[in-house]
Amino acid sequence: MRVSHLDIFGFKSFYNKTAIHFGDGITGVVGPNGCGKSNVVEAIRWVLGEQRAAAIRGHKMEDVIFAGTRARKPLGMSEVSLTVDNTEGVLPIDYSEVTITRRLFRSGESDYLLNKVPCRLLDIQNLLMDTGLGPGAYSVMEQGMVDEIVSEKTENRRRILEEAAGITKYKARRRSTWNKLESTEADLTRLEDIITEVKRQVDYLGRQVGRARRFQSLTTEMKDVELRFSRHRYFALRDELKPLDEEFQGLSRDSESGLTEFTAREAELEKRRLAVTEAERTLQEAGVALSRCVEEIHELDNQLISTRERREAREHFIERATAQLEESRQQLNEANNQRTQAEATLVESRAEITHSAEQLQTVESAAQEAEAAYTESRRSLDAENHKLRDLLREKGERSGALVRLRTEREGLDRAREEVESERARLESEKIATGTRVSETQQLFQSTQERLAALQADLQAAHQRRQDAQSSLERGRKRTTDAERGIEAGQARIQILERVRSGYEGYSSGVRQLLVDSPYTATFSGVLGDLVEVTDGLDRAVESALGDAVEALVAQDDESILEALIYVRDHSARAGVFPMNWQRRTPTTIDLQGVDGVIAPLRNYVRADDTVTPLVDHLLANTFLVKDLETALRLARDHADLAVRLVTAEGQGVDIDGRVAGGEAGEDDSVLGRGQEIRQLRAEMATQRSVQITAQLGVDAESRRVAVLDGYTRDLQALVEQVRDEEREAHLRERAARDEGERLDKQLQTLQTRVQSNEQRLAGLLEGSQGEEERLQQIDAEAAGLEQSLREREERLQEAERNRRERQEMLQSLRVERARIVEKGDNLGRDVQRLTSLEATQRTNIDRLEKEISQATQDRAGLQEREAAATDQLTQKHENRESLATARDEQHNQWQEVMVRSRELEEEIGRLQRELSVQRERRHQLELRVTELRTELKQLLSRVTDEYEVDLPSLGPLEEDDFDAEKAKTRLEEIRRGLARLGNVHVGVLEEFEEQKERYDFLVQHRDDLIAASEDLRKTLQHIDRVARRLFRETFEEIREKFQVTYARFFPGGEADLTLEADVDPLESSIEITARPRGKRLQSIGLLSGGEKALTAIALLFAIYQVKPSPWCILDEVDAPLDDANVERFLRVLREFAQHTQFIMITHNKLSMSSADTLHGVTMAEEGVSQLVSVQVAEQAIDSEAAG
Repeated sequence: MRVSHLDIFGFKSFYNKTAIHFGDGITGVVGPNGCGKSNVVEAIRWVLGEQRAAAIRGHKMEDVIFAGTRARKPLGMSEVSLTVDNTEGVLPIDYSEVTITRRLFRSGESDYLLNKVPCRLLDIQNLLMDTGLGPGAYSVMEQGMVDEIVSEKTENRRRILEEAAGITKYKARRRSTWNKLESTEADLTRLEDIITEVKRQVDYLGRQVGRARRFQSLTTEMKDVELRFSRHRYFALRDELKPLDEEFQGLSRDSESGLTEFTAREAELEKRRLAVTEAERTLQEAGVALSRCVEEIHELDNQLISTRERREAREHFIERATAQLEESRQQLNEANNQRTQAEATLVESRAEITHSAEQLQTVESAAQEAEAAYTESRRSLDAENHKLRDLLREKGERSGALVRLRTEREGLDRAREEVESERARLESEKIATGTRVSETQQLFQSTQERLAALQADLQAAHQRRQDAQSSLERGRKRTTDAERGIEAGQARIQILERVRSGYEGYSSGVRQLLVDSPYTATFSGVLGDLVEVTDGLDRAVESALGDAVEALVAQDDESILEALIYVRDHSARAGVFPMNWQRRTPTTIDLQGVDGVIAPLRNYVRADDTVTPLVDHLLANTFLVKDLETALRLARDHADLAVRLVTAEGQGVDIDGRVAGGEAGEDDSVLGRGQEIRQLRAEMATQRSVQITAQLGVDAESRRVAVLDGYTRDLQALVEQVRDEEREAHLRERAARDEGERLDKQLQTLQTRVQSNEQRLAGLLEGSQGEEERLQQIDAEAAGLEQSLREREERLQEAERNRRERQEMLQSLRVERARIVEKGDNLGRDVQRLTSLEATQRTNIDRLEKEISQATQDRAGLQEREAAATDQLTQKHENRESLATARDEQHNQWQEVMVRSRELEEEIGRLQRELSVQRERRHQLELRVTELRTELKQLLSRVTDEYEVDLPSLGPLEEDDFDAEKAKTRLEEIRRGLARLGNVHVGVLEEFEEQKERYDFLVQHRDDLIAASEDLRKTLQHIDRVARRLFRETFEEIREKFQVTYARFFPGGEADLTLEADVDPLESSIEITARPRGKRLQSIGLLSGGEKALTAIALLFAIYQVKPSPWCILDEVDAPLDDANVERFLRVLREFAQHTQFIMITHNKLSMSSADTLHGVTMAEEGVSQLVSVQVAEQAIDSEAAG
């Protein structure tokens, strides 16, 4: 036997269906860490039945299903199939190839299949038992198993040796036998308890016979008293019912007419409500239109005021700008004239300078000395001139700054006017907004008041609807209870009918003839089904008839003969009467009038005509007596008469003198089933009456709930409408408040701008005053300098004339020249200043002209807008008047509709109250009438079912002095007497015999269990002896092979296996001792890791020599070995590979090279394992051939 191939799908990292074929010799499975190669071994262990998720590196068994990757979705199932070649017949199954399959779904469901046929896990375990195969057997060697063998826990070593010894099945049998022994002893303990209880019951029943006599006497008296009381009660109830029923019918007619009028008024009210709703909607639309018109008038007023203010501001601005433009034009003309004059004078001055220069150049050479003196004087004069020029320049700059300050101040004045205009507009809008806030507040308050009133009406309607719903639920509960009673009665009737049709309680022979035989049609039925017992004497008649009650009635003697032959062939018995039964009736014995004799029992039995002679014969001379004591007394007094005396409970004395007693269960009575069916049908009729009455009430309340639901929905819709109006009013109020807050913020912003402009204007005024004061100071300083300069020039001229008379001409020329040059400079500065002033004025003129033009256009647009707004405002005022008139008309119409609607509501309320009073009275009458009718029906049904008496036919009691209270008192006394007696078993003797028979059977069963327990103990001893012998023999063989194999792994070394002394071999611990060459014999726990691993492998190989396994899986057992030990391991492995198939999971290159076939497991795609296979032997041959 060898492994043929392994098919994996959805197991751990194997997403795709993968088939791994295993050849003879050594098959290696290699791959990098994490690629999934160990999943191959775990797949084999799993398919062989591994149940521990931890053993296959999982937390729960569903972890073996492919969990998905980033590129692939999770799978819903995992399936692994292992195919084994069973040509040699190692597995005990008639197949040459065996495929074991295991499936697991994410839902937790799992399947096992054997050659594609579903099977149990136990079937697979039994198939692999003692073959060395299995999830935990020694055929699967892994690093963990090597660790277990060399660990301190000897039970792991024992499990492997027991598998090799083949005693696993014996241990399984021993566990099964032991479980059976424990179960047997537990059954024996429970049986002892049952025997004790049954023995107590047998002793108790022997003391119960005497209590039945008193019970019979009280029962008879109770029947007489209860019949008289029932007659009295029946006619009293009927007299009370008649007037109440008539009053109820009258109220029902009145209620129907009142309900019709109420419905008509409700319909009319709905129309009125629709009219009210339409009037309110129209009134609301008119109010909304009027409010919208008023808002538009306010907006137009605000727009008109704003437009007028802006137009007036533009006109003021045009007037100021026009005045400024004229002033600038005048200044420009003046500056232009001054500049023209200055330029002409400058030209003349330049010509004079040129002429004086020529004269000076002519006489310069002759006046050098005078020139030097003149130059010195001139330098001083120039300094004074420079100072004067600085003052004049500062004057020009400050004059320009003063002009700019004045211009900015004028701009601030204009801005202040605009801000004042804007503030006036915002204050006007704020006043209008305040008015809107007040109006929206009033609208919101009125809407809230309407909403509160409607909510109160809605709450009252909800309460009325809740009351109606509660009444409806109570009616439905009554209907449901009645339906459940009917269903329970029907179910009980079906059970009884099924029991009767299936002839349960009859003998097996009767059931076979009437159910399963071909002779069913030849019988008229069972005698018990062809008779009817009155007055509730089923037990008495059944006791008198005895076995005949279940006898069959056949057509003729031939049918009887065929039926008896059929029953005999089926190992059963049955009694059969022919339908044409003819037999002499016994001589009639008359015991009427004898004390204690009630009547002949035949008087209480009605029979089909076909069996009347038979019943007459069977019940001939059978009398119903008062109680068992009476029966015994009459039997003794009339011992010479062949009579049968029977009590109502079925106790009595038979013709042969046999006394029958005790009490049978209600379900055991064959005749009582028909009585119970009739009683149940009467009760169901009562329940149907209750159901119909309750259903009528449910229908009425349902209509009331429907009416209230419509009214509630209308109110709810109106409430939602008013809530929408409330929300709209609230939103409008909030919008008006937000608009007021926005205007306040704008006013605050404008006030801030005003304050800032005022501060800036004050600063400009202060700056202007400073500049004007400085200009005045500069004018004074310039005048002083000019005076000083003239004085210097005069002194210089006088000095020159006095000092250098000969150069008078030269000096005169130079002075003249200096004067002319200075004049030219002054003229040049004047020209520049005037040119700058002219440009400034032109700029001002252009700006003012543009502003005036723009302001003129703005004024024209504002005038047009003002005229349009005035026209619109006039039209809106006219619209407001018409809308107000329409609103008033709609309000008057709404008030008229509301008055008519309220009047109709009051009338409906009055009708509703009248209907409610009638309904309440009718409901009370209905309850009382139903109660009386129910009591009548129950009374008639109970009397008919219990005593088979028709109360109406009896008529009222003729006893005028009948006292119902005394009768009730007597009935209570009788019931208390019966209660004191407790449960009286009329058929106590039969029950005693049954319990005695049961007691004897249980004692016999106890003896059988004791014998079985002894047999199981002997079986356990035999199993222990066989298992112990097999284990000892296998242990010694493995021990011998282990010593030899260890020496092959460790040349010169020694090893041994020992059992714990003086301990049962099946329970003793197993110790391993080893001594590599050059070391002392020591426990395996003291060896190195590699020595431990090789020792464990040596033990496993020794087991293979004693109990070879057809195949073996080695899961990285070579991991702890160095190269030298790997060589030893592979050398031995190759020898075993001659007759054993090895599957080796490895990382070691030496191990890989020794494999005949290599399967490489890769993970080219993340999270998905794939397989690559190589035939190493074939490649080696091909390589040698190629070489």
